[in-house]
Amino acid sequence: MSSRAALSDGQSVRRGRGRPRHETPSADYLARKDLILQKAAEVFAAKGYEAGTLDDVAAALDMRKAGLYHYVDSKLGLVALLFARAMDAGIERLDLAAQTADPRERLIALIRAFVDEMADHPSLVASFAGRRPVFNDGRDAEFQAKDRRIVAILAQAVEDAVAAGVLPAIDVRYGAMAIIGMVSTVHKWFDPRRDPDPLAIADTFARLLALIPPDTLTRA
Repeated sequence: MSSRAALSDGQSVRRGRGRPRHETPSADYLARKDLILQKAAEVFAAKGYEAGTLDDVAAALDMRKAGLYHYVDSKLGLVALLFARAMDAGIERLDLAAQTADPRERLIALIRAFVDEMADHPSLVASFAGRRPVFNDGRDAEFQAKDRRIVAILAQAVEDAVAAGVLPAIDVRYGAMAIIGMVSTVHKWFDPRRDPDPLAIADTFARLLALIPPDTLTRA
């Protein structure tokens, strides 16, 4: 049996024989792992998954590669953690925006949620925005379910907007995918020095959908 015990989130710990197992990670451990994920997001956003390595992540943290194995079990495991973090953060914002009652305002809120997430965490978003690796540990099904959740939130909003006359009669799935396609590349060109107000970007998208009158700047 390996001396490395795999944990449920893809991390692992090394322990010697007879050493007690710690079920709850310490605050220091969690803080260190969070920093690792932040640096890994920057590395993979800059180099891509295939070119970026655990050596690169370790160098960015000024630590030895062996030290990473106290927090992740492999490069693919690290990538999986980044995907999970990025998707969970996005879904949390979308769920909150989806609570808006008015169909028009709900679509605007959802577009803003997408743009805000990309503006707040550009490295994290960029790190998972490309082609997704294949995970052979059951995570593929988990991520596909999250993909469907995102599409379902947008599709419901589009359906309600069509019913309210906010949007023309369209296929709601196509409409949802069009919105996702429109907002999902913001991280590639967003520059906080040039675009200091992410909501201005979101409002531009909303105007393209005729959700906001041309002479009106809507703010939450």
